[in-house]
Amino acid sequence: MRPLVPYLDNPAVTELRVRPGQVVTDAFKEKGYEDAPELSLPYLRSLATAMIAYAGLSVRSVNYVTLPGSERGTILMPPVVLEGTLTIVIRKHSAVVKSAHQLDEEGAFADCRDVSFNQPTEAEAKAEAERTDFRRLEPFELELLDLKRQGRIRDFLLRCVALKRNIVVSGKAGSGKTTLTRSLIEAVPTDEHIATIEDVHELFLPNHKEVTNLFYGDGSGRIFALACLAACMRITPERIFLAELRGGEALEYTNALNTDHGGGITTTHANGAIEAFDSIATLIKNSDVGRTLEMESIKHVLYTTVDVVLYMRARKVLQVFYDPIFKRRQMS
Repeated sequence: MRPLVPYLDNPAVTELRVRPGQVVTDAFKEKGYEDAPELSLPYLRSLATAMIAYAGLSVRSVNYVTLPGSERGTILMPPVVLEGTLTIVIRKHSAVVKSAHQLDEEGAFADCRDVSFNQPTEAEAKAEAERTDFRRLEPFELELLDLKRQGRIRDFLLRCVALKRNIVVSGKAGSGKTTLTRSLIEAVPTDEHIATIEDVHELFLPNHKEVTNLFYGDGSGRIFALACLAACMRITPERIFLAELRGGEALEYTNALNTDHGGGITTTHANGAIEAFDSIATLIKNSDVGRTLEMESIKHVLYTTVDVVLYMRARKVLQVFYDPIFKRRQMS
């Protein structure tokens, strides 16, 4: 690993992609290309084999590993890539937990746009709160709508956490989802029992008194995310945080949020806040249980369970979806 240490130790570098003779780095605001003749194909083959062995895995054409510093690694070898080539991708994650106030000062919420279906004025929201039927808005929903309307996204999100709203953070890899997720979880009262489900330990919670960390993946002794979720349901956490929705566990996690485990926060890959509903619905539909469900039924459950969806790009929250009016119409 010695030739890669300068990149791994550089706090500005968030990802590096290594190929024979070349290193490409992603930093916060720029991309770098460097020739690296010492990184020959034979050297990278030896390095890849060592990384895979360290992770306790067998060599395959696609390998997902965790490095000693908890960085995520993806190793691509023939035949999944051209013969005579090899690619190692390493994603770095900071162990520093930033507060929502720090992110706000860095401008993380400055460009956020409301994409909710209903964006009521103050008078229109009050009228919805004066209804006499099931669709009447509650006082806390008026409060959240007001904060969102004013563009006070930091305060809006902190109140959502306090009120145990279910939050999904969406975006592509490296967009800042994990950083924001950690800051929101940090706002959870420190006396609550928290359970986290991850494949790599990234949800650092140094200030909470009771945290149960569960891990899934391909390593020795690891289990599937769905099995971790089943275990969570038996250890009575007040909140369950699933690092990322990737597969069939999406349905069970959604069900968990509806059974006394509200206030969950998770992430998913999507190209927008509204598109995140489609992304999660597709994950559920492709699962064994989901194949028996209609897509509209799946979306109905998501619309009535997920309260807030954020979309991130380049470490900024660009979109927010919070629409209690739409949610209540779905529930009626």
